This record gives sequence, structure tokens and C-alpha cells, in this order.
Amino acid sequence: MILNLILGLLLNQTDDVKKPVVTRWSFENVETVLFEGELSFRASGQNMDVKEWGIFTCKAPELPTQKNVQTKVQVLNAKTAPVPVRDFSPLMRTVYLSRLPVKEAINKDLIDVKVSYQAELIARKLVPATADMPVVKVEPLKEQEKNLYLMEWGDVKFKDKEFQAWMENNKLIRQAGERDLDFARKVFRQINYKLDFDLAENMDRKSTAVSIMMKSDAGGISNLFVAILRANKVPARSLWGRMVMTAAEMEKQKIKGSNQMSVRCEFFAEDIGWVPADPGSALYSKKNKIDPDTCFGIDYAAFFTQHVDPNIDVHNPLSNKRINIIALQSPAYWIYTQATTLGTVKVTQDWKVTKREKKMDPVK
Repeated sequence: MILNLILGLLLNQTDDVKKPVVTRWSFENVETVLFEGELSFRASGQNMDVKEWGIFTCKAPELPTQKNVQTKVQVLNAKTAPVPVRDFSPLMRTVYLSRLPVKEAINKDLIDVKVSYQAELIARKLVPATADMPVVKVEPLKEQEKNLYLMEWGDVKFKDKEFQAWMENNKLIRQAGERDLDFARKVFRQINYKLDFDLAENMDRKSTAVSIMMKSDAGGISNLFVAILRANKVPARSLWGRMVMTAAEMEKQKIKGSNQMSVRCEFFAEDIGWVPADPGSALYSKKNKIDPDTCFGIDYAAFFTQHVDPNIDVHNPLSNKRINIIALQSPAYWIYTQATTLGTVKVTQDWKVTKREKKMDPVK
């Protein structure tokens, strides 16, 4: 009798224990910005005697916060339009190939390329959902797309034993029951706490190299963030592009001569969708003691993605070889020439932005 009473009390006590509250998260749209950007690119030298130029430029993608995208490429003195081709990477991204057989004397030593972009950029913020916010059903990624963003390839490496040990030593292994969002936030904060921002020529941005050096620029830091998440079965990708700042905004922030190239990230969280993260900017701003969480879960409509993930793998018709382009935020060019020696090639580029606000969208 007493035993039954004790068991009854224990069972009742167990029933009364409240389960931990799980926060429901949702995106709050802030504004939509109509963006136009023009990239002017020039490569020039002396005594190059170029017979033909081959130029690759990227076609900007459609993304959750980047809609109605248009890309237009113009090459000085080109008589034919750029040809869209697929790269050989698992993503099969579209890039434009422009070929310019030299007919004009100026093109023997110079190439001018203009790339114009248009898009609607959506500013949004991840917030705890209130009772009056609609429940938005987020479909899971299709298996093929999910596998793409869990894959090891290019500069995103995570399978070797040294990297696995590094993740374990830094407590970057996902725990049983840990949600996608919670784990990604933990990784983001660990990177911000332990790494340093660094800019250097010919930097190795592979995730494995960054884990050893414990410093990198936005590209390398993003590769590391993506690699850790993919290793822990959270779909993730890096976004390579340019900041969206007008001349007036650059002047206000005392930025001079910047081409505004940078890299952001996204990861796919269950029941939320693609969540933005900017570990590179968070690290860059660390010295100014800016809260790193302002770079997590927030899209400011201040960045334009030119391509998803690094390592664009294309066939170069001038050399008849496959080439690996780490990043294509600027046009990449190759030449056919019979010149025996080539001097220094000077590259200049200019990035001009105009934007205006569109009527605010409802929460989606």
C-alpha cells in the first residue's frame, strides 16, 4: 500500500514537471530595396600583343532575400553577346563567357568590361515569434538541394582527421537534440571569440587552413563556418558578392576607394528556412566592440550576392583546360598572345550603387 502510494506520488510529480519552452522563430520583414549596381573593370598592360581575350563573369542568383535579379555584361568592342555556360561544380552555376578576338588596336593591351546588376533586396530580421504572428510553414529542403549544401568540395573541407579533432577540441560538435539554429549560433560565437580577422595577399582560405592559422578574411572565415555546419549535418553555404553602399554612404563612413567585396553565409534551419550569418563582418568589427549578434539572423539589404560558394570550375577555351576560379566577384580573364614576355598588368575596378526603398512587404 505504501509502495503504491510512493509510486503514485512519483508518477504525479513527473507529470507536473514542465517541458522546457522551445522558442518559435520567424522572420520579420523590414523593407525592400530596389538596387542597381554597375561594376566597371579594366585590365591593361604594355606590349601584350593580345590576339584574343576570354572573360568569365558570374550570373547573380535568386535567393530568399534577393529577387528579380538581372545581370548584363558588356565588353568593349565585342561583336557577340556573352554565352551562358554551366560550371562543372556540383552546383552547376551559370557564368558568362565572353570571347573577344582582337580587331581594334586598343584591345591589344586593354580590356574593358561593364557588368550591370538589378535586384530587389529584402531586409529582414529573425525574431522570437509572438502569438499574433502567423505561423509560416517552411518546407524542408529537397533531398538533392540538401545534399549539395552538406557536401565537402572545393575550399570547404571537413572530413580529414585533423579538422575533426580540431572541432572536438573547440567544442564544435553538435549535441543530441541541439537545434540547427542553436548550434549555428554557438559556432558563430566560438569563431568570433577565438579567431582574428586578417587580410593578406595569396591567403589560403580553405577551411582546414583557417582552422590552423586561426585567422582569415571574410572568405576564409565563411568557409570555416560553412565547413563546421556541414560537418554537423546543418546545410550551409557562403555568398560571395559586394556590399551595397552608395557614394554618399561611403563618404559618411569615411570609406575611400573600396570595391566593397565581401562574403556572407546562410544556413538552413528546420521550420525557419535560410538564416543569414556574417561571421566575417562580426570579426572585422570586433576591435570596435560591436555586438557580434548584430551580424547573425539579420539581413540589412546591404549586400548583393554575385555567386553562391567559392571554386567556380570552368573550361577555358583559350587554353583548352579546366580552371578553378576561387571567387568571381570581379571578371576573370585569360589571353592568347604570341608575346614572349609580359610586363605588369594593371587592374582597376569601380563599383557604383544606386538604391531606393520599395513599399514594405508583409511578413513572409
